Amino acid sequence: MNADFVLLGGNVITIDLKKPRAEAIAIKDGRFLQVGSSEEVKKMVGSGTEVRDLGGTTVIPGFNDAHCHPLLFAMSLEDINLGESSIRSVGNILNLVAKQAGRQEVGTWIKGKGYDQNQLEEGRHVTRWELDDVAPDHFVRLTHFGLHSSVVNSKVLALAGITKDTIDPEGGRIERDPKTGEPTGTILEMPAIALIDKVMPKTSYRDVIENLGIVNQTFLSQGITSYSDAGVGLQADLPRVIGAYQEAVETGVLNVRCNLEMWHESFLDYSRINEELETLDERLFRFGIRSGLGDERLRIGPFKIIMDGAISLGTAATYEPYGAESQSTGVLTMKPRMLNKLVSALHQRGWQMSIHAIGDRATDVVLDAYEIVLGHTPQVKKKHRHRIEHCFLMSLSQMIRMERLGVLCVTQPQLILDAGDGHFKQLGEQRTQGAFRFRTMLDNNIFTVFSSDRPCSSGVPMLGIHAAVNRRTKSGRDYGLEQAISPEVALRLYTINGAYATFEEAIKGTVEVGKLADLVLLDEDPTKVEPERIKDISVLATMVGGKIAYEK
Repeated sequence: MNADFVLLGGNVITIDLKKPRAEAIAIKDGRFLQVGSSEEVKKMVGSGTEVRDLGGTTVIPGFNDAHCHPLLFAMSLEDINLGESSIRSVGNILNLVAKQAGRQEVGTWIKGKGYDQNQLEEGRHVTRWELDDVAPDHFVRLTHFGLHSSVVNSKVLALAGITKDTIDPEGGRIERDPKTGEPTGTILEMPAIALIDKVMPKTSYRDVIENLGIVNQTFLSQGITSYSDAGVGLQADLPRVIGAYQEAVETGVLNVRCNLEMWHESFLDYSRINEELETLDERLFRFGIRSGLGDERLRIGPFKIIMDGAISLGTAATYEPYGAESQSTGVLTMKPRMLNKLVSALHQRGWQMSIHAIGDRATDVVLDAYEIVLGHTPQVKKKHRHRIEHCFLMSLSQMIRMERLGVLCVTQPQLILDAGDGHFKQLGEQRTQGAFRFRTMLDNNIFTVFSSDRPCSSGVPMLGIHAAVNRRTKSGRDYGLEQAISPEVALRLYTINGAYATFEEAIKGTVEVGKLADLVLLDEDPTKVEPERIKDISVLATMVGGKIAYEK
């Protein structure tokens, strides 16, 4: 049989344990037809075959980012970038907001993204009053890099109806001045942030499609051929986003393969959860979807739930207090009994679960909920593939529970690089050195998957692999070096393991005969270069379904 496309003379890292390396690939109808030596593959060349000599170029399977927020990333590109290294003080932020206010019409929204109070000289958030001084006639919202906090000015608070008498929603917090009780403008965690989201201008259907085009171009240039959107319905109304995704795929705007994780608050009002659970069938079946619907291009993935906050904000739920500004054990965004009800209801209806848990206390709450529905039945382990997202602070006993229940860990090594210095400020030396325990997880047979949580990190997969191998923060500080893993293992966690997390390991994730021909060409071999140079490796080309989708 003649191939459509043949690559010869390459250095192919297949991620297939049966055949780890090869030098040539034949592709037919978007799938791998042959993987082996150049002599073997040359037999597949016919008159219509396109042939490329790679000249030793390294080839790997396409990266699979198993947890990211691509639409939030694209939508924020026009926002003021507050994550630049040059922004070191509250004054720097206020100057940028003031400049933006001078460019925009009165009464419009000024949005900023990516600030980290831990990196500012003052070590605190901006206040509403400071924003009022520099932008009194605009609505201002600044979003924390971790997405679990926003700072807004007085106009936004008034629009949302938030006053000193507003009661904190369960699982969220409105920061207040300790003397007057007035809101400072800092809004923490999703239940409270929802009060702001409700009054924000809604993203249109066409804007969603345009943003997916931006996502497509960016991701392909970084070698990403598959991703999971970890919050569909967070950016705009759920039906609007699903419809836009479908049109973007059908019209070729989006070539990257997608799994859509359904954002919990798109379905449920947690202020009246008992009543909501009574009508859960009606709510879920209104859309006619559950995990697994779709095809190899666009597929419904897990049901996404948030259980706690973020270390950088002091809202991740832990057993021991922590915090640079004040000591806290964080927050649970819902009561454990509520989570138990929700997980049980969704599990029975065939949904895969994807639950955010960063602190060790939150992790136990999630594992308790999973154990209720899974019990001790070993045969269910490979069927459900329920997930914990982040797995930042985990004890050995929690890992043992995860392995027994067959729960997957979807984690983000790039946060070591991008946010690690802030972790030391919040947690101290000892606890930070015990975070993101990749090697211990793997040694205890935890099925571990790498991802980015973009835009909480820059999202470039090679930087994630660099961080997992080198374990150093942006300032160069060592971060639990004994938990470092090899480049070979890191590549596996960013490819085939991501496919397994969405029940797709049979069709993608390795360079293997019969699988989808999704490839990345790199200018160097990440398993051969000096470890500190992994971050400098560039993507030369990306192939999706046997077609070149990006070329440098």
